[in-house]
Amino acid sequence: MTLSTLLNLSESKADYATPYFDINLMDPDNWTFPVTDKGIDGIELLEKDYGLWSSVVKQNNLGRVLGTDAAKVNQIKEDVQQNGVDPSTPPAFIDIDTGDVITGGHRMDMSSILGIPGWMFQYVRCKDHWARKRFAKALNNERVFHATLNNRDEVIEHIKYGLKHNEITCQQEIEDEVRLIANNSLSVTVQGTLVKEMVSYIATNGITNVKVERYTSHNEKTYSDFVDRSSDEYVKDVLNNADVRNYYINMDNWGSRTNPLITEAAKVKTDSWLNIQASVGLPSVRESLSIKREKVHDVFLNNLADAIDKIRIYHAINNFYPWQHPECDHAFLAQDHHKEGVIEGQFIRK
Repeated sequence: MTLSTLLNLSESKADYATPYFDINLMDPDNWTFPVTDKGIDGIELLEKDYGLWSSVVKQNNLGRVLGTDAAKVNQIKEDVQQNGVDPSTPPAFIDIDTGDVITGGHRMDMSSILGIPGWMFQYVRCKDHWARKRFAKALNNERVFHATLNNRDEVIEHIKYGLKHNEITCQQEIEDEVRLIANNSLSVTVQGTLVKEMVSYIATNGITNVKVERYTSHNEKTYSDFVDRSSDEYVKDVLNNADVRNYYINMDNWGSRTNPLITEAAKVKTDSWLNIQASVGLPSVRESLSIKREKVHDVFLNNLADAIDKIRIYHAINNFYPWQHPECDHAFLAQDHHKEGVIEGQFIRK
C-alpha cells in the first residue's frame, strides 16, 4: 500500500491539479520514463503513484552531500513554467518504509515555489542504508535533462561513506562504485584519478580492512598525501632542504608536464623559425578576447623564453642542466605494496 493510498488521494486528486501538473499527469499509465533498480542489490521496485510532497521527507545528505543547488532549482522552475511537467522525465523515488525522498529534492523545492503539491512517485524498498545510498547516487548519474549529476565531491563522499561502514572492502569495489555513480557524470580520466585518491586516502588514514591492488599509481594530490605521511629520511634530507628545489612529475602525464613547444622548437633549423598558431579561452567580464590573445605573446611566451634563458645560462656556467647535477638525489615514490613501503611513504633512491 502506497503513502498516497493511505491518504486516500484516489478520490481527491482533482483538488491538487495545477496549471503545471494537471489531473491527467497524475495517472501513472501516462508516465513513460523507464524505471530500473540500476542493478543494485537490495532495491525492490514497488508501485508508482501520484503523491504529495507533504507526505515525504527531504534528506539532503542522502544523495546530495552538498544539498540542493538553488540555481538548478530555478532552472527547473523556469522550464516547468514554460513547458509544464514532462511525463517522460524520471519520477521522484521514495523509500516506502521511511518516506525519505531518495532523489527528487530539487523538484520538491521547485514545487514549493510554483505551488505544485505533488509529483510522480516511484516507491521502493531498500534492504539497508548502503543499498539506499548507492541507489540515490546511481539515480543522480542518469543522462536526463536538468539532471544534477554527481561531481567529484559527491563521489568522494560516497566512497568514504562506504569505507567507513565497511561496505567497500577492496580496490576493485572502489573502481566498481566509482563507475556506478560517475560513469555519466565524470570522464574516465577523472574516475581513474578518484580511484588513485581513494587508495591514497586508505593508506594515509591507516585503513587496514580494505585490500588494495599490489601496485599503486600517484598524481599531484596523492603525492602530497604520500609526503605528509612519509617517515622516510628523504623528506628531511632532500624535500625540506631550502637550498635546493624539488619538482614532482607524474610520468603518466609526461607530455603535458613538459612543454611540447620546447620539443617543436628543438626541431627548428638554425636558419629558420617557428610560427605559433594559438587559440585562447573564451572571453570573460575581466578579460576580452583581444586581451587574452595579447597575453599569449606578451606574457606566456615571454615567460617561457625567460625561463629557457635562465636554464641556458645555468648550462653555460656548469656544462650540465640542473637535473644533471652530480649532487642530485632523485627518487621514485614507492608503488609496490608487496615489496615497498607505500603506506610508510618510502622513497626509492635512483
